[in-house]
This record gives sequence, C-alpha cells and structure tokens, in this order.
Amino acid sequence: MTTNIRRISHWVSVVLGLAVSVGPVWGQEVAREVSLEGALELARRHAPTLEQSASALEIARYGELSAWGGFLPSMSLGYSYNNSSSGRLDPTGQSITRTNYSAQLTGGIDLFRGLGRFADLRGAKLGVEASSARYRQVQYQTTEAVKVAYYNAVARRELLRVEGDRVQRQEDQLSFASQQLELGRATRSDVLRSQVDLNNARVALLNAENAARASTYTLAEAVGVTEPLAPEAEADLADTGVLISDDEVLAMALTGAPSLVSARADAAASAAGVASARSAYLPTLRLSGGWAWSNSDFPPQNRSWSVSLSGNLPIFNGFSRENTLFRAQAQRDQAVAQERAAEIGLRKDIDAALGTIKAATASIGLAEQTVELSAEDLRVTQERYRLGLATILDLQSAQITLRQAEVDLIQRQFDYQLGLARLEALLGTDLRN
Repeated sequence: MTTNIRRISHWVSVVLGLAVSVGPVWGQEVAREVSLEGALELARRHAPTLEQSASALEIARYGELSAWGGFLPSMSLGYSYNNSSSGRLDPTGQSITRTNYSAQLTGGIDLFRGLGRFADLRGAKLGVEASSARYRQVQYQTTEAVKVAYYNAVARRELLRVEGDRVQRQEDQLSFASQQLELGRATRSDVLRSQVDLNNARVALLNAENAARASTYTLAEAVGVTEPLAPEAEADLADTGVLISDDEVLAMALTGAPSLVSARADAAASAAGVASARSAYLPTLRLSGGWAWSNSDFPPQNRSWSVSLSGNLPIFNGFSRENTLFRAQAQRDQAVAQERAAEIGLRKDIDAALGTIKAATASIGLAEQTVELSAEDLRVTQERYRLGLATILDLQSAQITLRQAEVDLIQRQFDYQLGLARLEALLGTDLRN
C-alpha cells in the first residue's frame, strides 16, 4: 500500500512539474510590459469611458454656443422659380407670363424675451462647468481603475514568486526528509507528507500563474486595449509616503473634488432653469424686417421691403407655464438634495480611503517583521528536525506560517496602493508627485 502511494505521489509530482515548466498555455498572447505612466497614457487615448465623457463635454459646449446665439439676430433667404404650360398674369397684372422668379431676405431680433435668454446662458455655462467636472471625475476614476489593475498585476506577480519559493522550499524539504530517512532519523510518513506538501505547492503555483495571467487582461481592459499588459519588472508595491494631513485632504475635497463640483454646478444650473421658467410670465418684444423681389423676367425688377415691431404678453395658456415652473423648481430641489448627498458621501469615502491608507501603513512594518521572524522560525525548525527535536508537523507548520506571512505582507502593500488610488480619484489630483 505504501509503495502504491509513493508511486502515485511520484507521478503526480512529475505531471505537475511538466505543467509548470510548460509556462503559458498554447495560443495565449504574451503580455507586453508597460510602466504605470505608460499604462495611464494608453488609458487617456483608448479608455471608452473617457471618450464618452469627452463627447458629453462637447455637447455641453455646443449648448453654450446655442445660448449665445439667442442674443443674435436671425436671418433667412427664400427663393423660388415657377414654370407652367399655361399663361397667367404677372405680379403687376399687366401681362401674361409662364415663368416667375422671386426671392426674399428676412431677419429679426428679440429685443426683450423676459430675461429668459440670460437665464438660459447662465444655465448653459453652468452645464459646461458641470460637464467639465464630470469629465475630470471620469479621468481620475479611469486613473484609479488603471492603478488598481496595475498594482493588482504587481501583487499577483509577487504572489507567484511566493508560490515559487514555496515549491522550492518543499522540494528542499522532501530531499531533506529522504536523507533523514536513509540515516534512520525520519519515518516513511515524513517523506510522504513532504511529497504531498510539494504537490499542493505546485497546484498553488499553477493557480497563481493563472491569476497572474488573468491580471494582465484585467489591466488591458482598464486601459482600453485588446493586448494583455504586464507591469514592468521594476514595478513594486512600495509605500510612496504621502505627506498630507487629514484636514488638508478634507479641505481639498470640499473645494475641488470633481463629484462635488459637478453637483454644485448642477444645482446652480437648476436654479437658472427656474429663472428661465419664470420669464414666461413677462412680455416679449421683437423687431423684424425683410426685403423681397419678384418678376417674370430675370433678373427680377420688382422690389419691396418691410419693417415691423411686435410684442406679446401671455395671459393664460392652460397652466402650461405653471407646469413648466413647477417642474423646474422640483428639479432644483432635487439637485440641491443631490449636492448635499454628494458632500455627505464624499466625506464618508474620504474617511474610508484615509482609514485604508493608515491601516495599511501601520501594518506594513509589522508584516515585514513577521516575514523575517517566520523565516528565522523555519530555519530553526529545520535544524531542530535535523537533530530529531522536531516533528514533520512542526516543519509543516513553520512552512505554512512563512507563506501566510509573505502573502499578508503583499496584501497590506496592495491595500495601501488601493486606498491611495481611491483617495486620488476622490480629490481629483495626484498625490504621488
């Protein structure tokens, strides 16, 4: 029975060893290495969310241009040519003609429109401001997504290294247990347990390779390209050391956070919408004129001109104005409530991001110390096992403790980068420079 177990363990080891040595699966693309700055530059050019937000900003700018056009006169040119088989009187009524040419140039300008144009222009400008803030917000949200994906790929690569080191340690442990068995200082169970640990380590290494490969496609998706991207070899999860107080962070957020700026601009634009709706109760005044000519011969000889000054005072239109005003006021109230909700949510998110950064910063040093202590404990346990003062279970426990300490250190470093990226996205600024 023991012989069969050893044979099965041997063949499992061989198969897993071959799978690890093969590397990337056939048909899969090799990831291109890129720096963090390079990934961010690619995202600025290719990220779909940025393109959509840029289009929305252009629409808002053309809306402002249209609002400016409300202050300018309107002008149009009309023309016609008629030809028929039967004759008819010309415009003078003196002769019969079959053809007729005419053209007219008309124009007009609103002298007064109840101050609605000024409200519309203010609302359009605030719309551009809100769209600009949303575009900046999308920019930093995209930057956050790229940074998270980038550092996640770095973390996956580090975890792959940890699993590789674990396989190497388990191979050394199996070799050491085999030597001890030959010297009569260990049992066959120690060798079998070591072989099982090695097989488990190789399975974990395969899973880590798959996760690392998947992270390259996640990074490509965040950037907006199709080819997989991998962090450059020099990239790490080191603490960048942001030197800024909590009060400064909150002050920056309340004055320039994109989400809050856009919410405030939306509220102000909604207030301008109320003013525009109220202008429907005021009279209007328009100056218009035209110049026309027509005749049966070309070029036409009969010319005329006209000038008119007209106005309108609305009295009752079936409560349409009241409905428009009520909707505008309701939208203003909703926008004000959204502005308040945006500030409350921003304060909460800022506190959560700062908490993540502080917790990660405080635990990174402890995690580094734990790795050092766990490595030393493994070394001491290996020596005690060689002297027969420790069991294989003690050796396994020390191996597990070291691996978990290394994984925890990587997780704490990744949490720091995650919190920092989130804080930068909320503030709409880069804190790493």
